[in-house]
Amino acid sequence: MTIHESIEESILLLTVSPVVGRFQILGRRETETDGYLRIKAILVDQGLLEISIYCQVSGNIVHIVDYRFHWQDKDGRLKMRWDNARHHPELKTFPYHLHVGEEENVKESKEVDLLEILGILKATVTTTNKKDS
Repeated sequence: MTIHESIEESILLLTVSPVVGRFQILGRRETETDGYLRIKAILVDQGLLEISIYCQVSGNIVHIVDYRFHWQDKDGRLKMRWDNARHHPELKTFPYHLHVGEEENVKESKEVDLLEILGILKATVTTTNKKDS
């Protein structure tokens, strides 16, 4: 898989997701060896999912190097944020962690990707009245 194909796959996942009402690409950069994607997605319940992914290719495999999936409700309150910023070395799953409800409430987390996050949202967010992207 190429960086371009990986980024296009992420965009397709958002396009077909029943929990995403619409989204805007805020940043996109691609080279043959790495890529960056930043997206703001409005969910069907008017919540927000902010996505930031930096990836690199090795051989034919694209690896996510840095990520941030920030989910908040329609009133701007943090629900969850998954990321791998290297600022919680005390966790067994370092650098992978999850902020729940509040910035300071940090939990251990496994490494996640956009497909997994959309699956979690699909199980949680009410999907009535989906809007077109």
